[in-house]
Amino acid sequence: MSRPSFRLAACLALVAIGGCRSDPDKPLGPADSYVLFAPVAGKSDSALPVVRRLNIRDEAVQPLPQLLESSFAFEMLRTSYLAKQFVREASADGQPFTAAARRNAAEPTCLVLGIEPRPYRLGLALPKTFGGVEERPRLPWIGLPADPPADKALAQTLAGRLATYVAHFVGTAGLLSDAAAPAPVLVEGYRIAMEVIAREWRVGTGPAGVIQVEEGSTAQREIFANVRENRYVLRQDGATLRDARELVEDPGVAATVIYRMVQSRALAGRMAPDAFYAPFAPNRFPPGVSPAAVLGTFRNFQAKFLSTWATAVLQGHPPQDVIDLVELYGAAFRTERFEAVRIFVVTTFGATVKAGGVSTKPKDATRALDELTTLTGEVVFGKRSLREALTAHAVDAGARPGGSSSRGQ
Repeated sequence: MSRPSFRLAACLALVAIGGCRSDPDKPLGPADSYVLFAPVAGKSDSALPVVRRLNIRDEAVQPLPQLLESSFAFEMLRTSYLAKQFVREASADGQPFTAAARRNAAEPTCLVLGIEPRPYRLGLALPKTFGGVEERPRLPWIGLPADPPADKALAQTLAGRLATYVAHFVGTAGLLSDAAAPAPVLVEGYRIAMEVIAREWRVGTGPAGVIQVEEGSTAQREIFANVRENRYVLRQDGATLRDARELVEDPGVAATVIYRMVQSRALAGRMAPDAFYAPFAPNRFPPGVSPAAVLGTFRNFQAKFLSTWATAVLQGHPPQDVIDLVELYGAAFRTERFEAVRIFVVTTFGATVKAGGVSTKPKDATRALDELTTLTGEVVFGKRSLREALTAHAVDAGARPGGSSSRGQ
């Protein structure tokens, strides 16, 4: 008979006083995985929620695991994995992400049913085998409804919660620190864009499936329509273009621009240089196989977009609005710059480039499109900037006594 190892002997000796202590610094599981939890009664000594692991095969938690493995929520879950992998593996000009950020990125994506902090929370306590709890004060987690089937737009809810977490993760360079919180207009814009895509993601049997147009609340359906029909750039009369400053400060406009970037084949379908993909799949792509094709168009764009955002934060230049993100993306992927700028200029009817923008009237569509194409070219070739009208407006407003920008109604 072999002698028990020292570690086993030590564990047996500790049974009477609470069992073996696990390492609180060791990740709960693989980074490219998710864990479901539910709260139990009580709090830890540090007032952390005490939770227990759930079995994803348990009927009580369905259809949550099904959605996380088959719907658009699966795409957003994979996107969270991509963001974490980039933080673990990438660097900017030789500078890696911080050790704290890499620790956060090494944890699985944790979901707690029945506690719903916004947008996420840090810290959970897990029961130990022989009594007591193990505190993990830095563990990130996302809250979800206690009764998933009661949510008639659950895929959209999941996508939105995951999107908010991803935006905070890249927008803090993995630190998830309130002191470095990303611009709310970008977090909300990204969340809304992902919820709209979740809503139009085709589900069901057959080659086409169906779009979930009628699911969810009235507010959710209104957001869906506003983004798809580009209503956020207009005043309440539905015809007049809003002030340029309002456009860059509105999450709905940011969402519309991001949504259109995601949907653009010229962006999502274009492969970046091979070296770009190294942090996402080191040694996983066989020679001659396109990493973009392996990721698929949606995740290919997410990898490019989110890595650009996270890198800017790491370098000390966090984006403050959607113009910053468009410019950062265009600088990172030069062959895609024209299309990224064009999407922004067309979406906003050129209002941030030229004072007053171009006509939004349907009868002027051809002339307006020609002018927007010209404005795009002038921005790309440095004759104008995406903030030109904003700068001019600020000067004009400052020259007037009490000059200020007010939201048009």
